[in-house]
Amino acid sequence: MRHAATLLACVGIGLAIGAPFALGAHALLAGLRSVPLLIFLTLAASALVSAAAKAGKLHLLQTALDLRLRFRRTLAMTVVTDFAFLVSPLGAAGYGVNMALLERAGASWAIAAAIVGGDQALDLVFFTLAIPIALALAPGPLALMVPKASLPLIALAALGVACLAGILWLCRHHAGNALGAAGRRIPWLKSRWARLRRFRANVGRQFALLVAGPPRRFVALLLLTSLQWLLRYGALWFILLELGHRIPLGFVLAAQAVVLHLALWTGVPAGGGGGDLGLAASFAAWVPASIMATALVLWRFATLYCPLVLGALGFAALAWRRHMKREVLQSGFDEAST
Repeated sequence: MRHAATLLACVGIGLAIGAPFALGAHALLAGLRSVPLLIFLTLAASALVSAAAKAGKLHLLQTALDLRLRFRRTLAMTVVTDFAFLVSPLGAAGYGVNMALLERAGASWAIAAAIVGGDQALDLVFFTLAIPIALALAPGPLALMVPKASLPLIALAALGVACLAGILWLCRHHAGNALGAAGRRIPWLKSRWARLRRFRANVGRQFALLVAGPPRRFVALLLLTSLQWLLRYGALWFILLELGHRIPLGFVLAAQAVVLHLALWTGVPAGGGGGDLGLAASFAAWVPASIMATALVLWRFATLYCPLVLGALGFAALAWRRHMKREVLQSGFDEAST
């Protein structure tokens, strides 16, 4: 099983690396040669600050639950958890790794579950608020950039999406009842449906605890969550801007949120290739394929390669800390025995 998971992670990362080359290998290599080193350094810094913002959020949650850890240890645990998210199908390993690291740091299972649930609740609040706002602000600027011949097609697509969303909202109770009835008859679906209900209930409980705390702590948590995701999702907007294409930030954020979450559900780690090609299709009306290929490599540098390197460094830091602790305990045992 471990070998299969490793192979799948390598396949997912390999697809993510290779997908931009499908848009034009020669133009991609030429485009990368023309990118200044400062762009790479800026993207690496944004990845580090995003990880630090998430670590700050988790540190506040830990402190609220009387789990006192040094920030540098929380940061190491954060980047290791992100590494696990990126290399596992659906990011499933991230939750288990996060809870295991918290329990190893002295947290009970209940406290570890509360911290992980609180983190997910804050992320859910951010996306619930950010995506509608981004979509509401994007159409006006986009309409000025779209070729006149494409406006009817885009308007028709937007109308179709709006109608589909309305139908799903009106039929939500019937769909829920149908899924519940199917879940009672299909064991696989029953377990997934039960897991989804438990997840929603857990997130709801953690969010209630967060709201019940001091307002300044809740505001700080929301600000850190926003900084984490705006840096992560704003990297593509910054890259396109540097490559000469000013796309509205709201549209870039919304496109990534939708495409990457859909790619995540393919089960391929890091959305291997599906997310890249989906983003290329989303921006096809405004960005040529050759430039988009360069943008995707830079985007993956900020959102995949740098987090993987940070995760590897986090693994090394935690392993070194564990080794040093074992050495101290062993030396103390030897002294006591003599």
